[in-house]
Amino acid sequence: MKQTGVVRKIDELGRIVLPKEIRRNLGIRDGESLEIFVDEKGVYLQKFSKISDLREISMELCTDVYDLMNVNVLILDRDKIIASSNKELYGKKIPKMIDKFMEQRESYESKEEESFFDDSLNKYFLMKPIIVSTDCLGMIIFYKDKGFEEWERNFSKFLSQLFVRKIEI
Repeated sequence: MKQTGVVRKIDELGRIVLPKEIRRNLGIRDGESLEIFVDEKGVYLQKFSKISDLREISMELCTDVYDLMNVNVLILDRDKIIASSNKELYGKKIPKMIDKFMEQRESYESKEEESFFDDSLNKYFLMKPIIVSTDCLGMIIFYKDKGFEEWERNFSKFLSQLFVRKIEI
């Protein structure tokens, strides 16, 4: 475990302040939740992602959509790709442009081929945010070699709502 050299006092309500530099380095934004773990050696904090709890079913969903409909799917939390029909993209950090779409809670559809992840993935993209209680928790992304049909737009919207319902339960 990495030492930071930072010492903080606990206030009378049992609170501590995480220094801004640590929050920035770990990508912890204001209002985000942290998960607390305890063992005999100490207390540990970890960024909490409601979508990550659905990682297993997300991987199956990505694989099934690709196998049945020949459309690649990515499922993202706020930091990384948590499920992908393309195993090479799994676990990658989110590019700044996609983070911007999530910050603004925007859907997006490419009008021409684009590359968000790397130059080898020059495709058409269809993105739908996963919004729960006004917070964007992640995104569903479809990508393929040509433009999208109406059923694919509707299906991406359906998947986004499916995640919202699973998270709200």
